[in-house]
Amino acid sequence: MAGYTRQSSLNNGDTITATLFNNEYNQLLAAFNNTTGHKHDGTAAEGPVIGLIGDAGLTTPLNKIVIDSTNDLIEFSIDVSGTSTEQFKLQDGAIVPTTDNDIDLGTSSLEFKDAFFDGTVTLDGLVIGSATSITDIDTDLNAVSGSDDTLASAKAIKTYVDAQVTVQDLDFSGDSGGSQTVDLDSQSLTLTGGTGINTTGSAQTMTFAIDNTVATLTDTQTLSAKTLTSPVLNTSISGSAFLDEDDMASNSATKLASQQSIKAYVDSTVTAQDLDFQGDTGGALNIDLDSETLTLAGGTGIDTVGAGNGVTFSINSSVATLTDSQTLANKILTSPVLNSTISGTSIKDEDNMSSNSASHLATQQSIKAYVDTQVATVPVGDITSVVAGDALTGGGTSGDVTLNVATDNSSIEINSDALRVKASGITSAMLAGSIDSTKIANGNVSNTEFQYLDGVTSAIQTQLNTKASAGFAVAMAIAL
Repeated sequence: MAGYTRQSSLNNGDTITATLFNNEYNQLLAAFNNTTGHKHDGTAAEGPVIGLIGDAGLTTPLNKIVIDSTNDLIEFSIDVSGTSTEQFKLQDGAIVPTTDNDIDLGTSSLEFKDAFFDGTVTLDGLVIGSATSITDIDTDLNAVSGSDDTLASAKAIKTYVDAQVTVQDLDFSGDSGGSQTVDLDSQSLTLTGGTGINTTGSAQTMTFAIDNTVATLTDTQTLSAKTLTSPVLNTSISGSAFLDEDDMASNSATKLASQQSIKAYVDSTVTAQDLDFQGDTGGALNIDLDSETLTLAGGTGIDTVGAGNGVTFSINSSVATLTDSQTLANKILTSPVLNSTISGTSIKDEDNMSSNSASHLATQQSIKAYVDTQVATVPVGDITSVVAGDALTGGGTSGDVTLNVATDNSSIEINSDALRVKASGITSAMLAGSIDSTKIANGNVSNTEFQYLDGVTSAIQTQLNTKASAGFAVAMAIAL
């Protein structure tokens, strides 16, 4: 912290400069800086320790904190009706109100949160929640307060309960066995489950429950060796709803039939009935359901297989299907259609094949007749001679005949069955007449342009260089 220290001393006749004033004023500003200024701790240049904090701007504050160095106290005062009234003080080891029974700690609407004390709390009254204020602790429950303003001590409670329990017992009785008693001071009551009952103790609770030998209302269980007296099944079928009626004449929808009456009725009904049936041929037939068996047999192309309570009918391998690959033998196809196009009407017997159709088939006979006719027009006979033409030699009239290419072997030769120009090339003497310009290089130079070269006696580039040098000398001479 920065306190105020005088920066210079002046004597009569000294020159006062701006620097002197600035140094003093800067020191004053530093001393009163709100964060780094002098700290009033009583040390040199830091100012005295502040002994009074009060209302800002008042010479005699009403709300104030006073440091009483003489009595070693810190006193807190509040403006009460225009008078500064001391409320409490801090002293060594105590926060002490100035006036007895005058200062509250919190209000009914603004309460402190938690309180922690390590020592004795002395109260005139204690209100817990919204209950009556507790003003005392009873230590003798033989003579207690007539209102709810006192609490009993643990010792008093124990003494009272021990005295009461010692002289009492618990009377009880069961379904049998008569009346019983338990001395609560010296005996224990044991609660034991009988047949079908289990007991379980936990803390201060004894639970009674039926065990797994007892039938319940909703559980799924198996009853053994039981006789049901007038039972009602599914809310309607009772013991009186069972009928032993062999002909089942009553035809009831609310009564059950005995096994004997069901067997008797079925036997008599089945014995007296048969099954009537009829096929495509053979007329009407019947089978006695009590003594005969109906056989379902497959005819031509049909197989039957029985399994469980069903019979399956299937065509066998002697029958053609729509999609299987099969060979038909000895079949006449009436107006068949092949590949969605070729039908019986698409087969032509046309020896000259004049219709030339792309969607009809030809018969074997018409194909043979047409081929025979065409072959008959082809000339027949043997080759009598092979004659060598221009530039060829050889030939003959019988056997194997060879033709050879005639070459003078000067510029053209035959090598490995290939006819080619010899390495020496074609000489000027071999060329008769002139060569057209289109056959030289890429053919872009015309015959007229080739003739411009006639009369050139030396290298063209040398002649051009010479002419250029002469032209340059002339140009320089003219320029000079």
